[in-house]
Amino acid sequence: MIARILATSVTFGLAVLAFWSDALGGGHFLNPVGILMLLATALVWFAWPTVREGFRSAKEESDLPIIRLAGSAMQGLRDMMRGEPHRSSSS
Repeated sequence: MIARILATSVTFGLAVLAFWSDALGGGHFLNPVGILMLLATALVWFAWPTVREGFRSAKEESDLPIIRLAGSAMQGLRDMMRGEPHRSSSS
């Protein structure tokens, strides 16, 4: 739980920094970087079990954890896509 709160607070801090620096720089308050960081904050908070399992499997199974993490992420995407089969239309 401590890691979840820490990761969420870091991404939220980066989002606030992006909004604040763009507002002070004369730009518009709603900038794309700030919005993307807020989305990353929501992803970290709401999808934490998936993120944790990905890092855990990467740590336990591989000498190169980033390669295993990418494989776990791709497997998760395939599992999510399995619910909605895509059908191609013949033209």
